[in-house]
Amino acid sequence: MREIVLRDFFLGQTTPEALAKDILGSVKQIGPIKFSVEIEDMDEEFSVTREMLVSLCDAVLSRKLPAPELATIGFALEASQTFIWDGEDLMGMIIDDWACPEINYQLTLENVQKFKNWLLELDSYLAKPALRPSSKGDHLIVVREKRFLRRQIDR
Repeated sequence: MREIVLRDFFLGQTTPEALAKDILGSVKQIGPIKFSVEIEDMDEEFSVTREMLVSLCDAVLSRKLPAPELATIGFALEASQTFIWDGEDLMGMIIDDWACPEINYQLTLENVQKFKNWLLELDSYLAKPALRPSSKGDHLIVVREKRFLRRQIDR
């Protein structure tokens, strides 16, 4: 996954389908609950707005971007040193929800509509669902780590 493609989506310069294609194959399972997310960083800071997150919701709701890809996008936003959303607690909570649906809201069309309504302030943000205790006594559910990709010159 390349941060620049996500930025271009936010700017309306690439399609949801192109974003989905860029994300495809960027998550590698390296253990029973451990995943590596390959991300190519961009050079400059970029401010993310609520409207940009709404555009991701719209892409999912129109079925142009698969809902599970929000997990990769959320993780990439959280792990990034260049995407920023200063002073936006609600945006941070929703990005966190996307980044770890295993313990937050599942990435269903119904929940994506809720995310959109919260971002548009049509509804109040709801408390997260309660976690179900593991029958194995394990406390760790999933581990994701960022794997930095070198920038490719030929674009």
